Amino acid sequence: MTDTPRNITPDHVADHYDRLTDVLDEASEGNLHFGYWPAPHDGSSVEVAAARLADHVIHKLGEVAGRRVLNVGCDSGKPAVRLALATPVDEVVGVTISPVQVDRATARAEREGVADRVRFQRADAMQLPFPDDSFDAVWVVECLFHLHSPAQALGEIARVLRPGGRLAVMDIVLREPIAAQEREAYERAASMFAIPDHIELAEYPRLISGAGLRLEELADLGDDIIGPSHQALEAAALAKPDAFAAAFGVKSDQFDGHVAEFKRIGAALDLGYVVLTARRPG
Repeated sequence: MTDTPRNITPDHVADHYDRLTDVLDEASEGNLHFGYWPAPHDGSSVEVAAARLADHVIHKLGEVAGRRVLNVGCDSGKPAVRLALATPVDEVVGVTISPVQVDRATARAEREGVADRVRFQRADAMQLPFPDDSFDAVWVVECLFHLHSPAQALGEIARVLRPGGRLAVMDIVLREPIAAQEREAYERAASMFAIPDHIELAEYPRLISGAGLRLEELADLGDDIIGPSHQALEAAALAKPDAFAAAFGVKSDQFDGHVAEFKRIGAALDLGYVVLTARRPG
């Protein structure tokens, strides 16, 4: 992890997504998480690539028919709804720190006709409001890098996961420590994106075992996810600069400069994308 965690609280993260969810939702066809382009030049849209990534991880959850699944970092509800449409789960419970996302996700479940099996609520992943052994599987979507203590969140996930239950995680990670010359620019960007402390790829096995979970599989798909997703986000931001500038709280006439700086920082950082599965022993 980085040496100087920012003072980003759960309320900061909630405010970040309260402001950004609608503009990102519109720009990405309802997919707030990244996309997966295993063939980078196949011409897939963001919607298709994001669905491909969700399906890739849904497959790794294993058999969840008739089971109860927790979706941590549910964004505006599309991953949880997709899971419910793809398999006869008993229930999917989605949690997010953002009240706006809870409202959007609940409306999506109602529109898609799965509100009887999918529900959403506001919760802090580091203090999950569920009894021990509540879920057969847990799916974590691009949220651990927003937390001051990913270890605490993974401990909570292990607590609510039933013995023998499976965890699947999608997360953006640092492959290598941040170079000293990039530190100041990275700090500015991380604060704007409500990121207190990126996890380094090599730390993940320790975090998983420290939570009392058994790591089954860990893959870095960053080459097929990070670059194309950043390009898609940049294109969306430049297509609607006023909306994105307002959501990020910057002046419209300065927004192009922010986009250029983020692009440079993104190119300088060695970012990966972890997809892992683990199981609670028992």
